[in-house]
Amino acid sequence: MKIRVKYGLAIVAMLSLITCDQSAEKIIYTGPSFVFFDSKEQISLYENQKTALQIPLKVSSAQADNTQVTFEVIGDNVLANSDYKVQTASPVEIVRSKFETSISILPVDNAVVQPESRTITVRITSVSNPNLSIQVVKEVQINLLDDDCAPTVPKVALWVGSLNISSNFGSSTGTGEGGVGGICGGSLVVTGKLVGDSNPSSTMTIQMTQTPASPSKGVASVIRFPLFGAGSQYEYDASGTYDEVAKVISLNFSIHDTTDATFLLTGTHTITPK
Repeated sequence: MKIRVKYGLAIVAMLSLITCDQSAEKIIYTGPSFVFFDSKEQISLYENQKTALQIPLKVSSAQADNTQVTFEVIGDNVLANSDYKVQTASPVEIVRSKFETSISILPVDNAVVQPESRTITVRITSVSNPNLSIQVVKEVQINLLDDDCAPTVPKVALWVGSLNISSNFGSSTGTGEGGVGGICGGSLVVTGKLVGDSNPSSTMTIQMTQTPASPSKGVASVIRFPLFGAGSQYEYDASGTYDEVAKVISLNFSIHDTTDATFLLTGTHTITPK
């Protein structure tokens, strides 16, 4: 059976069966039709995410009739409606002549510290159309990550995700994620263009230490590291502060040239959630 996909829709790219030419009306896959999750098999999801996770469910070729796909949701160390909500009823329908729909999972935020591993597995169990099999990614495991830490740990989660990074070099967009130990480990890994758009991106680890007298504030520091990766002649270090209420990390940095001891470039990086 030959499957045709119009308008260059590359929905089976992960099969390595696609030709380089994806123009209209080209045959990109030959074989039986199937239904699958167009997703990584493992996804991480913070419990304080405000928008639902959408897991795309697709068919390899549009069908002549509506297709009902039955799925199940299995939790490990989680409770439905207490830790997450399934916003899509099973079975879900892929309308005839269409290629996809989605399954929606909304995390439920709470103020309870939950360091244990928590997972939500979404699995395809059956499909109404006898011409379709279940292939490729049949199930998706969602790792539900806690955003609550011990009261003595800085709230690293405030800076996880898209970030604004500004300095005397200008402003740029970067990303933040929990360092060793995740968001409850007291460190934030920031990746972005720290010294202007004309230079490569850099990745630095900001160590955060809470001030006992003022728990929402603390010290932020960066141990000296090669600015543009291993072998870079420039090295970066910084010290400063963080403020959880203002959601600001302020770093007074120094950039050194390992080939010229007289070279020193200083400034301030201000990092805020985007």
